[in-house]
Amino acid sequence: MTSQYVRYTPFDKDLDDVLPEELDTLLEVHEGWYVEYKSEAPNNRALAKSLSAFANQYGGILFIGIATHNNSTVPGSFPGILNSTVDATLEQLRNCSKDLLNPPVFFATRIFEGPISSIGLRQGYSIIAVRIPQGPDTPYIHNDGRIYRRIADASDPTHETDRATLDLLHDRRNQAYSRLENRILQTPSVSRGEENQPYIHLNILSDPYEIMGHSFPSRMPQFTEVMKGIGIPFDNIYRSHEGFVSRQIGGNDPYNRLLTWEFSRHCHSLITLPVNVISRRGNHSASLELFLSRCDEMGLGAARILDLNQLLPLALQMVIRHRILAKQANVNGPFYVKIHIENVWRTIPFIDLDGYFQNTVEYGFPLVQDTNLVVPTAGGALNTFISLAERDISSEVRPDGTINGDNMSGILQDAAKISSHIFMALGISPDLIPDIGDLVVRNMNIRTAAPV
Repeated sequence: MTSQYVRYTPFDKDLDDVLPEELDTLLEVHEGWYVEYKSEAPNNRALAKSLSAFANQYGGILFIGIATHNNSTVPGSFPGILNSTVDATLEQLRNCSKDLLNPPVFFATRIFEGPISSIGLRQGYSIIAVRIPQGPDTPYIHNDGRIYRRIADASDPTHETDRATLDLLHDRRNQAYSRLENRILQTPSVSRGEENQPYIHLNILSDPYEIMGHSFPSRMPQFTEVMKGIGIPFDNIYRSHEGFVSRQIGGNDPYNRLLTWEFSRHCHSLITLPVNVISRRGNHSASLELFLSRCDEMGLGAARILDLNQLLPLALQMVIRHRILAKQANVNGPFYVKIHIENVWRTIPFIDLDGYFQNTVEYGFPLVQDTNLVVPTAGGALNTFISLAERDISSEVRPDGTINGDNMSGILQDAAKISSHIFMALGISPDLIPDIGDLVVRNMNIRTAAPV
């Protein structure tokens, strides 16, 4: 997290760059607006109170493993916490944010492991620095129903009751929602000949409000290695003012908006998937011929048919590559997904599954009634996004870039979450897909773009 995301730091550098011996700087730093010390992890309710208070105010750093003098707000000792309890404390932090605060608070952690002679931290003990940025999704409400903020030189958060202050917190949230929604609704410009081409724009955000300071550390060669990999190789890759652009041109017109991936240095992905409109001429599979004949019988011969058979495999590849790229910035999630579907008015989706065809025989064909759709729904609140869980995919992807078939449940679940929302938006019930894994395997050779 860089200094632009934290209004104040007691050090003359970003916390990620602080050397362990430089923690002695804290001997002259008082608790207050931006800093809080705890000799050990407090109970869950108190911990949640501290997280929300920083997020509701200006952000700051909570140090766990530092004790203050009696009746003082400066450190008196650095006892640390046992290394064996560090993982449990990190899990406690995550659970407090998720379970006791509404909405959850973003934070990042840095572990300082002893021995550190300058502060007397013994071997086998560690200090946890918890960095909480100023939150955009305010107010963050504690499960006791109260709203807490850091105030001046107080060592503990204060319950907020001032109406004007509460209104400002709500305004901060509304502005953050508006900025995020405007970014999601922006779609790439296309030529006049592509105005009616159906597109699926997939936004995968690593830090939706851009408060955590994520920064992609790699250069063009590392990015190219990922994007030129097996599965869906991109053959046109270049830099942009925000990061990188990858396009799959093949034998197509390079002026068109083809399969395109825009990846920003904040570790966000905007992926444009042109949806194939099935031509009624030429050779078709027996199942597609039957589907088209059924459309004609129902008086829908003029409808455009959207081929969604590659959607699941594409979603799988997109999620894997985004996770691989984000991992280079030490970001494993959670990731937030919003989908914008364009130019689908009066279209009929097609997927080669017996259950779907039988459903159309019984109930008729789904005919999309909207030109553009936002999925799951319009809005800038995080609960309006598809959430992909925080997870290190190293165990799911082998060193040679292939997926570990014995450990595919996580990535298949990611692809299923995304695809099912698109299917539902276009009129296909996810219940009609009996085996997502089988559908993926049928439509692609499962390999990732590059080793994790």
